[in-house]
Amino acid sequence: MALINGYWFDGSSFVKRNVWVYNGVLSFKKGSSAIDTTIDLSSKYVIPPFAEAHNHNLESRYKLQNRIDSYLKNGVFYVKLLSSIKKRIAPLMHHYNKPKGIDVSMAHAPLTATGGHPIGVRKRYLQRGHFRGMFSSLKELEFHGYVIIDRLSDLQKKWDRVLSFSPDFIKINLLYSEEYKKRKDDTAYFAKKGLDPRLVAKIVAKAHQHNLRVSAHVATAYDFKVAVKAGVDEIAHLPEIHNGKPIDRKDVRLAKKKGIVVVTTVSLVKKRAKQANYEKLVENIRRNLQLLKKEGVTMAIGSDMYNDSSVGEFQFLYNLKVFSNLELLKMWCENAAITTFPNRKIGYLRDGYEANFLVLNKNPIQDMQGINKAIVLRIKQGQVLGE
Repeated sequence: MALINGYWFDGSSFVKRNVWVYNGVLSFKKGSSAIDTTIDLSSKYVIPPFAEAHNHNLESRYKLQNRIDSYLKNGVFYVKLLSSIKKRIAPLMHHYNKPKGIDVSMAHAPLTATGGHPIGVRKRYLQRGHFRGMFSSLKELEFHGYVIIDRLSDLQKKWDRVLSFSPDFIKINLLYSEEYKKRKDDTAYFAKKGLDPRLVAKIVAKAHQHNLRVSAHVATAYDFKVAVKAGVDEIAHLPEIHNGKPIDRKDVRLAKKKGIVVVTTVSLVKKRAKQANYEKLVENIRRNLQLLKKEGVTMAIGSDMYNDSSVGEFQFLYNLKVFSNLELLKMWCENAAITTFPNRKIGYLRDGYEANFLVLNKNPIQDMQGINKAIVLRIKQGQVLGE
């Protein structure tokens, strides 16, 4: 395939050039192979596809094709599933990780403590019959829907079973870890707690020994501190979305130093829109994002919104007016893709990288508003989507 007369994003601006695709890979030089197809881009703009760096909405058959079609229509080619039950998603995998489908990376069961998140979610779904034919009790769900790690011996004993599910990365759950001792044995905090913060560094070291990155679910600024100090690879949520407290600048600087990616998920605050303190929560989000930006922390767009996607997250971030159009573009196309599939040649339009890209009828650096609606062509691994 030859693509002529297009403006290609180089990470900071658009450069007019001709580009070729051979065997699903971009080439900036014309090869010796015969060209089957030539597409005149007519001075349109080419960017890497978007990604969704945090969701859970591709595990169920319910409206699945609608979700897939929505992702692809909006130019989202990559989705990071921060937890999934392998028994549920395994029969659906023929939809994913193929040239004309969306690509997913999966943690499967997150690590948590006894009575911690997401055990409450799993219990609720079990009671509603969502796991009928797969699991008949909450106990049977361990390793599939969560893994309980209360002490170092649990980590040693259960680690091989965790690996047996072939996770693409490890997810750990930290919630209100500054109150770990208070919440540990109190049933009033069921599903509102997580791992013992003293275990996190050990878990991260164990995962890294097996070349697995670690993504940390956090709720508070203290959770953020614990995760950053332990050397996780990714923070799965901006902390303090629902609590309204500032992040410590020292922790932010350490996150930058360690190359930790922070996934935004700030549109979750919309669930609190009717609360009296909603505007204060939004303002705290804005301040924390500004601090992360100022200190140069890598941020990626992800929503954690089951009935939405990174499209809605992008729009919320756009309206906050913290980031420039260029910064948002890089957060969505580059950072979100790379933290989802760190070992693939994606996220950039470079020679030798996968031929995955979107063609737009406007320059997103000049006008990012409604950018997903400006897509006129989608190509994934050298194949035109929608045909």
